Amino acid sequence: MFKPLLIGTILALVASAPAMATETAKAAEQAPAARSLPADKSKVIELEWTDLLPDADLQKMEALPEVSHEGGEGAGSAINKNFNTSNDPSMKAWADVMSSANVRPELNGRKVKLPGFVVPIEYDADQNITAFFLVPYFGACIHVPPPPPNQIVYVSGAKNLKADLIYNPFWIEGTMTTDTMSHDLANSAYSLKVDKISEYIYE
Repeated sequence: MFKPLLIGTILALVASAPAMATETAKAAEQAPAARSLPADKSKVIELEWTDLLPDADLQKMEALPEVSHEGGEGAGSAINKNFNTSNDPSMKAWADVMSSANVRPELNGRKVKLPGFVVPIEYDADQNITAFFLVPYFGACIHVPPPPPNQIVYVSGAKNLKADLIYNPFWIEGTMTTDTMSHDLANSAYSLKVDKISEYIYE
């Protein structure tokens, strides 16, 4: 299904459509009401991107106001304001969400499975990707602004991941930690040591 990648796509397009806040709220409302984790720590937990958000951040996302888009991408657009919060409470709300590095500490050390797109960081001698950022939408950190740090996962230990496959979404399975990673492309609030990479199938 497409739902796991929806939240990240909406956040990526923060300045692209007036209806975004409404769509964000709809997607967040569809997130599971129960966010407790299985007691069995050996069990692999299938996550959606909203599952990485602590309750307070998820509530902020649900309450996001619409951003004014009058004037297109001119001087007054959300893009060029660069989240200037001085006179616009709605921009402050967006800025809070888009800069958050808050995590769910209970995910630390858990086996998880999360879908997303690959942003390469490190390669081996054969130009296979060995470390990357996992992000919820294509082009993050490269063609469009990065998501918040708590919507980026640093993944290490990949093997035989060809560079030309970055256009495809994948399921990434492994052990998640709340270790941060700082890079020129972006900052992540989570890390994951990969056990398995498989194709993500849209349904």
